[in-house]
Amino acid sequence: MTEAYLQQSRAVARLILTSQQLYKAVTALVRRFDLTESQYNALRVLRGAEKRGEELTQAELAERLIASRANTTWILDKLEERKLIRRRGHEDRRKNLVEITSAGQRMLARIDPEFESLLGGVLKDISQAELDSLIEIVAKFRFD
Repeated sequence: MTEAYLQQSRAVARLILTSQQLYKAVTALVRRFDLTESQYNALRVLRGAEKRGEELTQAELAERLIASRANTTWILDKLEERKLIRRRGHEDRRKNLVEITSAGQRMLARIDPEFESLLGGVLKDISQAELDSLIEIVAKFRFD
């Protein structure tokens, strides 16, 4: 084994561990609001789309969530039951337009300060320049 291989292996192992720890922390946070991480992500994506004036179909939301359409339907069913999102539109539920409701906006407004605090704690020793570099580095990963 070469030194380059060992270093790459250590880097990947550290990334995986860090990713798992972040996932656990975010999951623990959103569960206090009776949400799954996927439901929380869906609400955040929908809020961002609304801010940009975008209308998303259920299929487009599934792509942004990197989730199957069936799983996205389940996520949205649960959010709709709680009146955090609404579907508009089509007899084929995968083609419905999906939007966040004011209740969904209020839910995110309750979570945002805690999420900001979580990120502030996790990233407290990372400078803005390091964060910018991290984003650039991760963007270079290739899986084709």
